[in-house]
Amino acid sequence: MNLHLIAGVAVLLLLVAVSAYREALRNEPIGRIRMNAEKLPQLDEHD
Repeated sequence: MNLHLIAGVAVLLLLVAVSAYREALRNEPIGRIRMNAEKLPQLDEHD
């Protein structure tokens, strides 16, 4: 098999894995970043 073909398939698999990981983080119900980001605007809105 051609080395370039193997490298291309490896890169595509890596991109798919990163995309799936980011999608899973986006769909996570409670995340540390979201909790901190939601607390700050709520305090500003109520004041």
